[in-house]
Amino acid sequence: MNPRAIFFDMDDTLLNTSRGVEESWQLVCGEFAPRLSADPLALREAIKKQASDFWKNEAAVEMQWRTRLHDARRHVVELALAAEGLDIAIAEALSMRYWHENRGRMRLFDDAITTLDALRSGGYRLGLITNGPAEMQLDKVARFELGSYFDVIVIEGVFGKGKPSPEVFAHALASTFTDPADAWHVGDNLYADIGGAQSVGIHGVWIHRERLEMGDTPAAVPDRVVAHLDELLAALTGDLVRPRPGPAPG
Repeated sequence: MNPRAIFFDMDDTLLNTSRGVEESWQLVCGEFAPRLSADPLALREAIKKQASDFWKNEAAVEMQWRTRLHDARRHVVELALAAEGLDIAIAEALSMRYWHENRGRMRLFDDAITTLDALRSGGYRLGLITNGPAEMQLDKVARFELGSYFDVIVIEGVFGKGKPSPEVFAHALASTFTDPADAWHVGDNLYADIGGAQSVGIHGVWIHRERLEMGDTPAAVPDRVVAHLDELLAALTGDLVRPRPGPAPG
């Protein structure tokens, strides 16, 4: 059954924020390693290990760090430098250098605007639900001119709560005058996107972009799995199927 409203995650769903991560870290570690008398590859591996350990338990870190991503990144770098016996005083400069490098590498996925245009033209109500700091996420929305596509935008740092909190999805539903059974949410995070959406009765669509694996014990089991947004578009509008009529927002 086609929905009336479709909500989207932003990072690594519409916006490719992971494309330049490894390249950026390697470049920055190469720049800073001589100042630390360290091996660039060893420095990169130390940061990668600490980041993996730090973010492993999403529920444990979401309240303290998710809206303070710059602080979280600096903290991870500090842990890595300390583990390698290196000067942690350089952590702030190294961390911010990485951010500016990676920020410039972010790009919309090729299918993002095509999908949003088609769904908007097809009469679907659209929402953007994204976790993270207000300034950082608002910057992405503005830079990539995403605002005009959505009837509601819910940013964790602005709203005060983030996925998987039921309040986030309830707000998006209320803002689009949509019942949970008439909404889909598309995202790449099984815990925050799929689990959060399903907790209020929204159809959870997991997009893996051919880089993620569900694993044997997933945080949530999606109602639908797609590799790219063109699969979602085909499922929704293959024959320009219109959403079922409902009360108009406003």
